[in-house]
Amino acid sequence: MSFIKQFKDLRYRLFYGALLRRNRKIIALGNRETCCAWNYCPDGLNSQSIVYSGGVGRDTSFERGLVRQFGCSVVLIDPSPTGRETMALPENRIPQFTFLPVALSGGCGTLKLAPPKYPEEGSWFQDAGGADAIEVPCEDLATLMQKNGHQHIDLLKIDIEGAEYAVLDSLLAKRLPVSQVLVEFHHDILPGIKRWKTVRAILKLIAAGYQLVDQEG
Repeated sequence: MSFIKQFKDLRYRLFYGALLRRNRKIIALGNRETCCAWNYCPDGLNSQSIVYSGGVGRDTSFERGLVRQFGCSVVLIDPSPTGRETMALPENRIPQFTFLPVALSGGCGTLKLAPPKYPEEGSWFQDAGGADAIEVPCEDLATLMQKNGHQHIDLLKIDIEGAEYAVLDSLLAKRLPVSQVLVEFHHDILPGIKRWKTVRAILKLIAAGYQLVDQEG
């Protein structure tokens, strides 16, 4: 690792450390072996809670764990062949799950998804449209909430391969009542996404009244 890279990483660790507010109970849930464990705050979650999960991939251990612990309703959102295949598995045919085969985005319309960079992992990602890209319908969070008759969201999890920035911008612009946000940012993972986009997204959330209560990576 170069000195410049070490310096940049240290700078961002200090940045995250300055913003962190360790004033909430944080627990992990999901399959850590498949990198599908998520840290979240259980405060206020119960059988009446509404959870939205953008990005299914190959693993729903986190979402199934929430149902086991709280009996809550979970809306899972993923238009990709991987997501459709996962949601067809017997363990995902439970009454608390609602599956929407659309892409969670910053607006409504269509977008193109490129095949996974790592087929065994299975994540399709937003792309301008290569030869192997597929076109899928997309909708913003406000539209999905309206269609499902939800006035608020207790927990929003998004792992949507680079589309997270537009979704967060839309959430904040429309002042949607979302109590807790879990997000995997894809800077330095997918092409063209720089770390400054993540920093800006975090600062926007804090300016809107959110607290950064946990961070990894």
